[in-house]
Amino acid sequence: MITRLLTVAAIVAASVAVPGGALAAPAPFHDNFDNAVDADPAYGLNDNLKQRQGTGAVTYSRVSGKWNTGDVPRPWFAQVNHPNHRGKLSMHLGTTAVRLDAPSTGSSISATLTPVAGNRTSGDWSSIALARSANSWGYVSNEDIDLGFLVRANGGVQIFQPGKPAVTLPAFATAKYDGSFDVKLALSGAQLDLTVNGKHKAITLGTPVPTERLWVYLGRYSDNDRTVSLVDDLRIEQLNSDDLRKRPGSNLRYYGYFGARLTKAGGNHLPEVRGRSNLNWVQISDVDAYRPEVLNDCAPAGCVVHTGNEFFDCDAAGCPLYPNAAARWQVLADKVRPYLDRVAGFVLQDEPFHRGASFADVEFSAQQIKNTFPDKKVMLIEAGIKIDDSFTVPAAVDWVGFDEYCIGYDDLEARMTKLEERAAGKELFLLPEAAPQSGCADRTDADLESTQYLYMALAQQHPAFAGIMVFGPWTGVGPAATGPGTPVPSKFPRATDAQERVAALVLGDARLSG
Repeated sequence: MITRLLTVAAIVAASVAVPGGALAAPAPFHDNFDNAVDADPAYGLNDNLKQRQGTGAVTYSRVSGKWNTGDVPRPWFAQVNHPNHRGKLSMHLGTTAVRLDAPSTGSSISATLTPVAGNRTSGDWSSIALARSANSWGYVSNEDIDLGFLVRANGGVQIFQPGKPAVTLPAFATAKYDGSFDVKLALSGAQLDLTVNGKHKAITLGTPVPTERLWVYLGRYSDNDRTVSLVDDLRIEQLNSDDLRKRPGSNLRYYGYFGARLTKAGGNHLPEVRGRSNLNWVQISDVDAYRPEVLNDCAPAGCVVHTGNEFFDCDAAGCPLYPNAAARWQVLADKVRPYLDRVAGFVLQDEPFHRGASFADVEFSAQQIKNTFPDKKVMLIEAGIKIDDSFTVPAAVDWVGFDEYCIGYDDLEARMTKLEERAAGKELFLLPEAAPQSGCADRTDADLESTQYLYMALAQQHPAFAGIMVFGPWTGVGPAATGPGTPVPSKFPRATDAQERVAALVLGDARLSG
């Protein structure tokens, strides 16, 4: 288990490490790098995997790409779908590399490489490095690389075997008009069939390359921080993604964000999480107006709409129903109807029992929703402290989630077990924190990263849990917030990277086609 996804989960507790799952025959892999959301802090590297790969869970990790240091460059060195390079993996600001988080198990790899976008004379290069080690820095001539290939913008090609140049072809190929090269490497023992922009060469290597399990590194070298290298149309004949699959028996299939749209002031974050979510909590009833047009940014059946503002009049003294709650609900229902295909369901007042609402009032609101939209889900999210032996769920509720931030493994699992008991027959949801929350404002980016894997690993062990809905990070709680509704900046790169990886597993399950 060497990918970050598996390593961090294993650190949380040995009992929750993600296993390989049921073995399956290796299958073809293709990434077209289309339509990722290239946004700070993750820059699209693992965004929208299901659509761009057709599989959805073969993630990438950033590595140094250098010969003399394993220090990983900042996230913006490697981006996907940059505004100036749509549908490409782009590498910026000097030398860097990325590694696929599943190994090649076949004999051929191909990609379109552009060492310097728009340039056909430079000596700077793009590379494909193959190694039995998943811990390489990804530099083509390092000793842990079994086969290193590079192509220069000027058409020169070099092949390396552990630590040494094997073949040098100074002017092997001619770049296309945009500086790109269609490259294919086909290996068979000590034979390498190389094709670059239609030019073919059979090469006998000094050392046979074992192809049973090779990690793939894509890199670039440049001393010019103003040039960009590109990768597109990556194809691998066989890739074994067993270690990136969901645990057998897991029913996880929803992943999204609580508060993806909370208020106008807090912003609409649905476009930001488009490629790493399929179920997001949104509110369209602001204090001054309804804004149902927000639902245009939901995927089909991709949002649950909050109804608490319509039914309940909560304050410090309690949480009673409005006298005209049914009429208020019908106003919201009418606003939503033109966008109903974007709505999976409706969420009751957030943490209603914790706020003081009665069971009868919560039951009334749930039934009103179900009577109006019988084919839509009704969701209840409660504070974890209320999930005890007295907790009861209205019959009209389909989905039940709880939030209890900054608790450890044992307490979290105990709460999950109790919810399974008290909400039998319902589909259940977890809400991990994505930013420092009230009561645990000292949480670091690394802490939040571990939290994402902890929740994922536990959810896989509890089949009643169907989804994860991450709280924030724009929900106005924590040291960066200046008041209710003020968004916390999404500046947690490790936690965001973890969310993309967990989303990839939940949404795509790494089930390669072919």
